[in-house]
Amino acid sequence: MVDRTLQFPPYGQYTHDELLDAFTKGAERLRAAIAGLGEEDLRARARGPQKWSAHEIVMHTADSEIQGAYRFRKIWAQSGCDLPGYDEDAWARGLDYLGGHTAADRDNALELLANLRRAVTPLLLRASGETWKRWGTHHQFGKITLRNMLELYADHSERHVAQILHLRGILGKPSSLPMLLPERLY
Repeated sequence: MVDRTLQFPPYGQYTHDELLDAFTKGAERLRAAIAGLGEEDLRARARGPQKWSAHEIVMHTADSEIQGAYRFRKIWAQSGCDLPGYDEDAWARGLDYLGGHTAADRDNALELLANLRRAVTPLLLRASGETWKRWGTHHQFGKITLRNMLELYADHSERHVAQILHLRGILGKPSSLPMLLPERLY
């Protein structure tokens, strides 16, 4: 968690439809990114000892989505609200993503991610011009709108798909999975 306020980066090159597409496909894309990897590969920290494995990335993405689903709803219902933050590294350590979670837990995390996104998607599909301007105060970015939240979470799953694809390349097991949002938010 970062305790400073940065300006939310511009990410207007993508339409609502492109962002919604990446958002709704996040879980299936993570599943596709890890497909065909053995358990040893999934747990390898091939990008370096301080970088997460594919398994850890999946566990983190689901935990982050718990935060996201709440943040989307809070902005929708209480525009102008404060949004909760969390320390992703503390969660990874405290919940022992690498050693404390099984392959079944990873599958459950992907299902949780898919279910949370299915729960949020109807709100996003109902959003109109003014609704997209509802906002909350994020611990890192300050004021962020509902549109910014969609940008953040659509980018989040794509960012982690890209990391897994990079990891696969290091392991000598590349994938041709294309990126839906090739330009990163930050």
